[in-house]
This record gives sequence, C-alpha cells and structure tokens, in this order.
Amino acid sequence: MIIYDAGHPRVTRIKQIKKYFRITLAGIALLNLNCAQTSFPPHHLHRATSAETVSSPLAFDFNHDGRKEIVIGSFDGNCYLLDDSLRDLPAWPKFSHNGFFSSPALWHIDKSATPEIFIGSDNGALLGWHIDGSRARGFPITLEKQIWSSPAIIADSLIAIGGEGKMFVFNRNGNLAAGWPQEIRGWASASPAWHEDLLVIATLTRGETSRGYLYAWHLSGALYPNFPLHLEMDSDSSPSLADLDRDGQVEIVLGDDAGLLHAFRLEGNELPNFPRLLGEAVQASPAIADINDDGMLDLIIGTTDGALHAWNALGDCVLGWPARIGGEINGSAALARIANGEARIIVGAGNHRLYAFHSDGKIAKGFPMDCGDAIFSSPLVDDLDHNGMLDIVVGANNGIHLIKDQWPVYQGERKTAWPMFRHNAQRTGALE
Repeated sequence: MIIYDAGHPRVTRIKQIKKYFRITLAGIALLNLNCAQTSFPPHHLHRATSAETVSSPLAFDFNHDGRKEIVIGSFDGNCYLLDDSLRDLPAWPKFSHNGFFSSPALWHIDKSATPEIFIGSDNGALLGWHIDGSRARGFPITLEKQIWSSPAIIADSLIAIGGEGKMFVFNRNGNLAAGWPQEIRGWASASPAWHEDLLVIATLTRGETSRGYLYAWHLSGALYPNFPLHLEMDSDSSPSLADLDRDGQVEIVLGDDAGLLHAFRLEGNELPNFPRLLGEAVQASPAIADINDDGMLDLIIGTTDGALHAWNALGDCVLGWPARIGGEINGSAALARIANGEARIIVGAGNHRLYAFHSDGKIAKGFPMDCGDAIFSSPLVDDLDHNGMLDIVVGANNGIHLIKDQWPVYQGERKTAWPMFRHNAQRTGALE
C-alpha cells in the first residue's frame, strides 16, 4: 500500500485500497499545475503527465538504433514508449481507462529479436503490445478486478500476475497454464517473484490492517509445504529472492505494514535474526546486492517514516545505515556500479527528492535532486545512449524524469547490482 504524506491533499489517492475512494484525475492534474516544479537543469529532462506516474520504468533498444527507449505507465491512462529525449515513438502511447499502477515487463513472446511489452491495467486487464503498437496475440486478457501487480516473465515461456483472490499464470497464447489460476486470500497489490520452480507473492486484505499472506508455489500450481504464511499485517512489498545463506536455495525477502523485514526459507521459517523491526510500514520491495563488497549480500529497503535501511544476510545493520531523509519511501531502491566498481544506491521519496548514496550511507555529490513532486516510482539506472555514462529514469506525481550522465559505467569484473524495480526487465525479482 502506497501512502502519501499525511498533510498532502492527495493523501488517499493511492491509499484507496483501504479507504475506498479516489480523487479525480482532473483535480490531480490541476494540483500538479499549481504546485509542481516545472523548470529543471539542462541535464534533467521532464515529461509532464496529467496524473501520478507511480509505475516503474525499464529500457530496451527496441528499434535497434543503438539507443535505448523507455517504457513506463501512468495513472493518466497512458503506457508510454519514449526515446532518450522523452519523445513518443510512433503509435505510442497506448491508452487504458484508469491508467497504470503496474510496471511493464518485457517478453519475447514470438521469439523475435525485439521483445513485446506487457503491463497490468487499473481497469483489470493484462495488456501486451508489439513495438509497432499492435496487440500481442492472445492479449489483452480480462481479469475483471483492478490490477496493481506487475507481470513477471517465467523462463521466457509464461507470464504471472497477481489479482483479486487469484494468482494467474498464462502461456504464450494468452491461455491459462496448467494448474492455474490458484486462489489467494485478499488482493495482490504486490508483484510476483520467480526463480526456477518457485513462484511467490504477498497479499493484503482490503479494509483491514492485520491480515497479510505470503504464498509460494511450484510452477505446477502446488503450494510449498507450510505456505501460505500468515503475516502480522498486510504486505504491499513485492518479495525478492536470493540465496542469502549460501546453502543453494533462495530465501524470500519482503516487508510488511508492521514495519518488519522478513527473510523466509522455503520451509516457511525465517533465517536467524529475522525478522528485523525497521520502524513504520515497510511497503517497498527489497533490492539485494553486496553493496560494500564484503562477500555478503545486503538487503536495501525503505520505510514510510523516511529511512533507507541496509541489512546484511546475518541480520546485522550495515555500517553507516540507515539513511534518514525525511520523506516516505515506497519505491524500491536501485543499485548501480560506477566506473571504479563502487555502489550507488538511488531512491525517490515523498518529499519530491531523488537521492543517491554511497555504500557507507553518505549522500552522493549532486544529490538530492528536486523533481518537483512526490516520487513513489522505483528508479531505473542505465546507459540509455551508450555514451559510457549512467542515466536515471523515474516517475513522479508530475510526470517522467530523466537525469542524464550521472556516473561513468563500470567495466570491470561482475559485481552484484539491482538496477531497476524487480531487478530486471522480466521483473523476476530474483538475484541470479
């Protein structure tokens, strides 16, 4: 559940899942025009939208011109495909009534060199398009209830997405996969995670604050023993997967509205020293990487009381963390490697600012950056124009932001990174 700052006129815009109401897009657009910053430095490009852009971006060179294009949804009703100057590609954007909370995923559904774009819509459909704007065969699929979950691509052969009371898995033809759908308690505003024969998702119960569940299935649709797990409170946190204890099996990492950070084994029990109490609600999705190169994976996650935390796999707080920023954090952090191999952790906040930190929790030079309105999207860090410099793309309540040429690209031996929401363009949520 994404919650706006209590003093903000749109405090219940996304909190509708528990308050059951919604401010009109016209009112939001007027508020954006009256309040949002509209002038930015030359390296900071801005594409205005008429409603919040909470969806998280990805990038791919769709037209094979050596420069990556950006895909992102918005509550203004549009799924955008933009070049690295934030201009629309031909036949885009694609419109869906009520817009998009869901974040797009890429799937080579027809096994061509150019992937198709898939996203869930607020009016309850799973949509898919080719780069030319035509619909992918078998899509859209009507799922009846609103979709905030983002799709996850399974082994480039299936697509999974959570809904109201059901978890769905479809094949390339848009037909339900064998063993699916599976019933879930409540609603999945979170996104699924996939690794090998494991598919997981967290749920919440609308109108209640004390019933969250964590599900884990085999790809056949059979539940893992001891699942679902009953969480102390709702969970809007999309689970992430990684082998934290180096035993050859991934753990399931997520937060909940009780302020807890969990690390569950596939047997249903938690790793030693977990869960950790972080403070207020943990609604963001964890990013996982070894931020300080000590050989141990770290869990980076924000809280609604304005803190960005880093905990290692032993349940210890990483030295220098948390970083307290004064604006609630609901988006996932991105972790990039720059030229010298050092980590940069990037996250947006409800106080209109985009932050970047060193691995020791100190703020990076040139940050924070004012984006003029609240940020609940998760940033993407990538070299869009292949000039050897990393760019940042993020959504905000006033539109889409592209901050160009922030750091030199890392060219050394492989180090863990988490450059976007759910780690990759397939939105698997798993650290390989």
